[in-house]
Amino acid sequence: MRRRSVFTLLTLALTAIPLTADAEYRYLCTSVPGACEYSSADVPKLLADVCYYPGSNAIKIKGTAPCPSGSNAFSLIHGEIVDPQTGQVSAYAPLDDACAAGLCAEFAPHDDPQESVMCCENGGPCWPGGTCGGVLYWCHDGVCNDDGTITCFDGEQL
Repeated sequence: MRRRSVFTLLTLALTAIPLTADAEYRYLCTSVPGACEYSSADVPKLLADVCYYPGSNAIKIKGTAPCPSGSNAFSLIHGEIVDPQTGQVSAYAPLDDACAAGLCAEFAPHDDPQESVMCCENGGPCWPGGTCGGVLYWCHDGVCNDDGTITCFDGEQL
């Protein structure tokens, strides 16, 4: 009986204590639409708590004090400090590579290749940008087609 109560106490203690620092706050990129810039997967990791200011869409390193009035605390995985004096942060939401997901056409010479976000409907076309309601991917070498869709080529990263 004693073994069971020790196990129960240990289980309760482990579930009540955050296992990592980022478990204390919600993840910024999934909690606040538009707060994080979509990017390729090769962006820097920051692994920090930040203060998000909704009025200006600004993000700053949190530090040990609570976030100032008018801002909210969040955790951030990918980002970089762009101004060490103010603690200003650029936040990134890395996306899976479109070619790794099998969505790229064989490379062909083309004009004006662009790195961009593409949104692909389930089994359907892909569109530039992140607002079609499908799955978002990062395209390293894409071009917009006359019908508004995007073709992502399986070529070298730009």
